[in-house]
Amino acid sequence: MSSHKRHSVIFRNRFLIRKTWKYISGLGGSYSDKIQEMRSDALSNQLNFILFVTMSLLLVYVVVVMKLTHDTMSTGTIRVAAMVILCFLNLVLAHFKLQKISKYSLIFLPPLVFLVIPTLTGFVEEEGYTYNAYFLIAASILPQLLLSSEKNKLIFWISMVYYFILVAFIDVLMFNCQKEHFNIVDSIKGFYAFYKIAHIGIFVFINIAIYHLRKVNFRFEDRLNEKNEVLNKQNKELRMQREKIREQKDIIEQNGRAVRDSINYAGRIQQAVLQPLDFLDEWSIPNFILYKPKAIVSGDFYWGIRKNDKIYLAAGDCTGHGVPGAFMCMLGLAFLDDIFSAGEIENAAAVLNALRESVTSKLRQKGNIGEMRDGMDISFCIVDMEAGKLEFAGANNPLYLVRNGTLTKIPADKIPIGLYLSQPEPYTNNSINIQKDDCLYLFSDGYADQFGGRKGKKFMYKQFQELLLRHCYKPMKIQKEILDNHFEKWKGGYDQVDDVLVMGLSL
Repeated sequence: MSSHKRHSVIFRNRFLIRKTWKYISGLGGSYSDKIQEMRSDALSNQLNFILFVTMSLLLVYVVVVMKLTHDTMSTGTIRVAAMVILCFLNLVLAHFKLQKISKYSLIFLPPLVFLVIPTLTGFVEEEGYTYNAYFLIAASILPQLLLSSEKNKLIFWISMVYYFILVAFIDVLMFNCQKEHFNIVDSIKGFYAFYKIAHIGIFVFINIAIYHLRKVNFRFEDRLNEKNEVLNKQNKELRMQREKIREQKDIIEQNGRAVRDSINYAGRIQQAVLQPLDFLDEWSIPNFILYKPKAIVSGDFYWGIRKNDKIYLAAGDCTGHGVPGAFMCMLGLAFLDDIFSAGEIENAAAVLNALRESVTSKLRQKGNIGEMRDGMDISFCIVDMEAGKLEFAGANNPLYLVRNGTLTKIPADKIPIGLYLSQPEPYTNNSINIQKDDCLYLFSDGYADQFGGRKGKKFMYKQFQELLLRHCYKPMKIQKEILDNHFEKWKGGYDQVDDVLVMGLSL
């Protein structure tokens, strides 16, 4: 037989043995909180099964020997057969959930079947005087194993008295029932007192020792059960708390999905309101718009319109970012559209003055304590390509003009679009002559304020200016890619701190 087949046979045999043992242990049983009772029933089934198998093998052996030697059936064979039947009936009783009868039968009947009844019928062997008492002492452990002295008091003490009487008087029973005289009887009678004291002493010592150990074990189990009950109660509370947390988590996730869906929808609306990123391409002006919202919706916005051969451009940075910034962004776009729909535009500063008036009016900003101070910073310019003129006005955000490798900063007024602490002043209108190949850059503060690099510091405006100067001669679309890649490389593992907007034009 190959090693693989031999291993398979061994495995199947082990599996069969374990399954049989599990079936026998659970005969007639059902799950109960009474752990000791379940254990007692399982042990009773196991002992009955072991005795049944042992006595069956012994009976087979005895029958085979009888056949080979042509002997007649003896009392010993009958009592072995009786034990086989008794154990089998006990297992049947257990199967039909008569566990108590099966258990009491195992405690009281084996001594009667194996010793007392054969002795009363005259079946007395000489060896019985030496081992019968010790057999009964060993059997007296059964009540200790199967019965609790606290829960089965009456049956427990009756069984112990029962075994004590059998141990004390089994030899007397044999003296009176023997059919022939044995020499060992004369020897026993010579030291009979010591003989009986030994039996009784061993019986008492063994049972008291086991009784004490069981008491200690029961006390330990009781303490363990108390702790288990506490742990079970805590586990139950934890399960309930976990269920509540799971329910709350589901609610939070559901609300989160609803909020995300709403913000995503708001983002689509904002994208629809904002002009396309390539809208300046329609006017044949080389340009780029780098637009990187921190969240789904943005507080930065870009705007542009062509009117009377002039190009009007704005790059705005509203208070906050995300949803609050997006609200201000939508207001800013709407106000700019209203300003240009209202009539003729004098200059860039006039647009910012009108925009500030619209913001403070619509948000009801009157300078009172506790009122909203929302607003925006903005760069606004008017490009007249025919006249070669540029007008610029800024609210906190300047304009960069790059010409012949030199960067010129056109300053902005340090006055936001919105409520100002002091008396509002008109914005400054900057008028500049422009030349061919000049580059204009409008932007928010998001790019320069981004943390990153090896030391986790801000990018700062100086580096931003150097980056623009280094690549200003390249095509605008390439400049956008360079700015975007450099920003992501600088940011690295840091979070984006603000919305980013950079607009570039080549005149």
